Amino acid sequence: MMLTKRLRTIADLIDSCDVVADIGTDHAYLPITLIEEQKANFAYAVDVNKEPLEWAKKNIKQYNCQNKIQTVLSNGLDFILNEQIKEIDVVTICGLGSTTILEIIKKDIHKVKKYAICSNTDVSNIREWVFEKKYSVVFEDYIIDAQKGYWVIVIEKNGLNLLTKKDIKFGNAKFFINNKEIISFYKKEIIKLEKILNNLNQEKHAETFNEINRKIVEIRNYLNEIKQDS
Repeated sequence: MMLTKRLRTIADLIDSCDVVADIGTDHAYLPITLIEEQKANFAYAVDVNKEPLEWAKKNIKQYNCQNKIQTVLSNGLDFILNEQIKEIDVVTICGLGSTTILEIIKKDIHKVKKYAICSNTDVSNIREWVFEKKYSVVFEDYIIDAQKGYWVIVIEKNGLNLLTKKDIKFGNAKFFINNKEIISFYKKEIIKLEKILNNLNQEKHAETFNEINRKIVEIRNYLNEIKQDS
């Protein structure tokens, strides 16, 4: 099965584990791949809508994974409250916006050990949640898939790699050293902000003007951190 780049990225981040739950599974391509590649012994393919779950069931049957993947109609993590479900080694959430993802993981319970997330919007709000929970961000990436940008973030609960306040806005620079995609993204952001400045009357909109200038300086400082010679 050929996965999209974003799903392949998440699949490659998962080591051998017992149970995975894929939230917003759609056609169940990710859990099928994890079972086929023996990265997981069992998977829950979870979606809030019935139609994608019907497609998921067909695909699971086609790949003969019926005994190892269970489809679940559930709003996010609600199904995990079932007493019959014990531990989930990894919860995967792919292709949703960070606001929606945050609403899902806010229902976090002790049964979940780890999150592997791929969001189509900036994940600073998720980092803020990680900071507040005293969890760990053990990996981040920024990738381009089908001409769209995606933020990848892996969260563990061991508290060994705590975020700092500085990390929340952009992420720890160590994860993005020489990442051409995110460097390009932030350069474009600077261009957008500079265009806004050019159309502002500095005297009439001094507060907004200064705020945008501050953002530009922050982004340039971050780019200096992550742009290093290979």
